[in-house]
Amino acid sequence: MKINLDKLDSTTQNKYKEFEKEVEELLAIYQEVDAERFNLVKKKIEQTNGNWDTTIDLVSKNSIKRVDISQLLAYEYCLASERITNGKVSFESMLEKLFGGIQKFRMGNPVLGMDNECLYGKSFDDPTAIPVTSKLYRMVMPAGAQYLEYFKDGNVTGAVFIYEKGKIKAFAQDENGNPVDMETDGIDFSNLSGGQSLLTNLRQTAFHEWTHNSEKETIQPTENTIDYEYQSEDGKVYRNYERINSYVTSENIGSIQEKQYIISTQKDLAGNRKKFFQDKNGNLRPLSEVDFGLERKQLETDYCFSTGLITKEIMPNGETRMHNIITEGFVEEIARAMIRAIDPQVIDIDEGKYPEYVEMAKRVIESRDISLGKDGKGKTYADFLMHSSVLKRDLESRTVVLDNGSKVDGLHYLSDYANKIQSEQTRKSQFYKNMLNVVEKLNLSENQIDEVRQSSLWHKKELTQNEQNYLKKLLIGGNPNNQSYVDIVVADFVDILGEETEFFKGIAEKLGYTERTIKGQKSTEELVKESMEGINNLTLLDEIEKKTDDIRLRKDNSQYIGDE
Repeated sequence: MKINLDKLDSTTQNKYKEFEKEVEELLAIYQEVDAERFNLVKKKIEQTNGNWDTTIDLVSKNSIKRVDISQLLAYEYCLASERITNGKVSFESMLEKLFGGIQKFRMGNPVLGMDNECLYGKSFDDPTAIPVTSKLYRMVMPAGAQYLEYFKDGNVTGAVFIYEKGKIKAFAQDENGNPVDMETDGIDFSNLSGGQSLLTNLRQTAFHEWTHNSEKETIQPTENTIDYEYQSEDGKVYRNYERINSYVTSENIGSIQEKQYIISTQKDLAGNRKKFFQDKNGNLRPLSEVDFGLERKQLETDYCFSTGLITKEIMPNGETRMHNIITEGFVEEIARAMIRAIDPQVIDIDEGKYPEYVEMAKRVIESRDISLGKDGKGKTYADFLMHSSVLKRDLESRTVVLDNGSKVDGLHYLSDYANKIQSEQTRKSQFYKNMLNVVEKLNLSENQIDEVRQSSLWHKKELTQNEQNYLKKLLIGGNPNNQSYVDIVVADFVDILGEETEFFKGIAEKLGYTERTIKGQKSTEELVKESMEGINNLTLLDEIEKKTDDIRLRKDNSQYIGDE
């Protein structure tokens, strides 16, 4: 993608200069100390024949500086896999899995024509699937990045898109024929003045989406890797993987034909506000009725796919319900662990994504590794990255007895709690929902409400007495009459945090793993750092770390020694 520096503010321009310098220095280090494997990554990217975006081009006046970010990220991803698994996943193994599964990587937006083949739908054979190059895709898939699978020439493959945050002018028309702009989510490449550095943002986003590819596993039913369906302790039937015998494709339909959208937001029969488009006869139609004329093809043999910890519950009427939230926690936790393995001094990882799901994943990863003994270090990371069905089967095999005496398997003990979080049914979610009523009752000013809303204390796992007192002060807002009510509100919040903490602390025991609270056990961050030490035949990692430390030292001291 291209960035026109001349149109950006001076702070963002300087951030891009820092980004360019840091990437170039890291590329030079990796080329110097690990040339053979570093060049393997370059070769893999070249073999994608342009389906991998390689650079971020910084354009200023008549000059163009190309920052080779893809080779850096792909190399670091494979290196980090080796590090966090304590060598159980080799660099070369992850390199093959990464490029075997991610045959298309885009930064910015899908390319019309080249990326029409990538389809977003409910399944491989969904006739209502949407080409990612269409306007409709941006309407129904608002996320800032995505990993998706699709069929190409009869073979399943994957793509990762990291989008640019911005506005598409005259995206569509409204009911009166006026142009409608479209806001898109993603990385704000035009403003780097706050938040994460661009490099950390790209690392966290790419590592997260690429790990969705790593968790994917092709199942051979004859090898009895994992049961197709099983009945859990709670009496429900779950399905572990999908059998695919046909797929839809846009490979042979030529250019994507799309209607001129006239956006109309209306209430459906259930009273929910939804977006519709208006056809040439003026009739409002749901977006799901857009037909791109996809071609259906039959496979000669069935494909069987397992994706991470995702399962489907088979309902009594034969329909399925997806249980997929906890997998996001594992994917995000692994992405963060990889960043720390590459840069142990990193301070700007975004900790706000999936906080509860990540905490669950940490508890499982740490306690399971400890339970596996001296050879367990990095084992759960390795299982998830290379053969996730092993971890899934382990969790399914564990019986959890709930407080009411009923039983459920370990995987769905976690998944059921995650579903409560997603559907905002936990006490914490209900508390946050009620905060609007709380601030109204306290009669706070707009400025006071903003100060309450922006407080980082709402995102903490526990509050010290001083923090509780400060939170009370914010809510009281200088009105002594609010004191007794605020005391109740804060006490309720502290109790909720305690209840949540007890759930997380109890995960190891409920699953039958060794608890990490035993004296001498370490946090995930400590385990990652420790895993970088003592890996046989990987002494070059020490050299890489030493050289990157030198870069950081120069950066930290640059204000004193006059570096630009």
